[in-house]
Amino acid sequence: MSNERLIAIVEDLKQVLQNFMRVHRINHDEYRMATDVIIDSIKAGEESLFFDVFFEAEATDIGNVAREGSPEAIEGPFYFEGAPLLSSPYVMPQRVNEQGEVLYFRGRITGPEGQPLSEVELDLWHADADGLYSNIHPGIPDWNLRGRFRTDVDGYYEVKTILPPPYEIPKNGPTGKVLSALGHHFFRPAHLHVKVRHPKYGEMTSQLYFEGGEYLDNDAADAVRDGLIAKLVLHDSIADLVARDLSRPYYEFVYDFHLASQ
Repeated sequence: MSNERLIAIVEDLKQVLQNFMRVHRINHDEYRMATDVIIDSIKAGEESLFFDVFFEAEATDIGNVAREGSPEAIEGPFYFEGAPLLSSPYVMPQRVNEQGEVLYFRGRITGPEGQPLSEVELDLWHADADGLYSNIHPGIPDWNLRGRFRTDVDGYYEVKTILPPPYEIPKNGPTGKVLSALGHHFFRPAHLHVKVRHPKYGEMTSQLYFEGGEYLDNDAADAVRDGLIAKLVLHDSIADLVARDLSRPYYEFVYDFHLASQ
């Protein structure tokens, strides 16, 4: 960001907020209460959670207005760089007897002309069956259900993991207290986080949701968009189980990414 743009944005934000304070007659106690929420969210370890819940989706929507290709989505506060690079056939890092239904996440990645893109890196992370994230919540091995893998020569990818559930964001911290005061619930719909990277077409961030899932219409972070929802298919036939060498039903989730020029 150039210094000129920084000055323009900060000065305009200051004017907008000051005008907001005048319109709503914000007194000093109310001002201090608002700043305390922001400070307390950092002290509580929520860091960007407060802003991600209330504002990140809007920033993403603005970025998608003139965007070509697959839509981007919010990143959220739980991403970490440096996830393990997996070996094919791809299976997400997980504990022995990891709880949750088996999920195969697969699809294809194509370029601006519809051409398949090989060696595209996908950086995937998601919650476990209890709605908890590794590297965030205690008692979970680092990098559990976090991993990087690549498309094949025809642009296809597939990774085996578990089906994440909806989960509550922290409800006893500053962000949760604000949501409670507004009469909102604390749940996010089940989703997968993924970053897609290509040396020519750059990096995009997505968050994918399961058709028919709970909280799609009233996500606490208001981040669900039509272009990010795909069908979750249950496979329970003997033929499907034999083909996958599984003894229990599994789910399949297919999402194709289309990358556009930067």
